[in-house]
Amino acid sequence: MYRIGVPLWQTTAGGGVEPAEYGTWGTAQQLRPLPGVGLGCIPAHPRTRVSAPARWAWLLDGRAHGRPATVHAEGCPSATDRAHPLGTMQALDVLARPGTTACTVCGAAEVLLPILAHGQDDVPSPGNRP
Repeated sequence: MYRIGVPLWQTTAGGGVEPAEYGTWGTAQQLRPLPGVGLGCIPAHPRTRVSAPARWAWLLDGRAHGRPATVHAEGCPSATDRAHPLGTMQALDVLARPGTTACTVCGAAEVLLPILAHGQDDVPSPGNRP
């Protein structure tokens, strides 16, 4: 597995922008080198094997000081002591609400947002329903 990071910009609660990184995992079969780009200088580190958790555990940090509510993975260093536990379905339900974000520090965004978006392109719009 390879972890790919793409730098981009995200909006802040105050309406500004700040740098961010979108990261995802890919297999060797999913990746191809870009023509004319040498990959020899890109650092590669073996991924250590970590056993999967017995269950997914999420935390919801509520709105505070103008910040939106945020879903974190259990144990995230960015979560506050006011965060409360959620199950996976609860975390997905909360993320579907406007103004709620998923943490990019702990990987909650990397895990939950693709699940939340799965099948969204397959849903016909009200004008296109049979």
